[in-house]
Amino acid sequence: MGRKLSDKTKEGIYQDAYEVIEHNLETLDLKPYSANIINLRLASVARKLGKIKADELIKEFGLEYLGWKVGG
Repeated sequence: MGRKLSDKTKEGIYQDAYEVIEHNLETLDLKPYSANIINLRLASVARKLGKIKADELIKEFGLEYLGWKVGG
């Protein structure tokens, strides 16, 4: 199948997603594609690192209150 990701690579993927989500939350009501970018980044984290890690980001940023779901 696919190759295993190193811990450093996983950390980089997570940190990058964190920064992208943080930036796009600031512009959520101002830029029409911010929600799409957040969705794509969460999907990427879920695919590469697992749903639990994506859920951590949702909880970290309080995205449940904006319509994103944990554990779905």
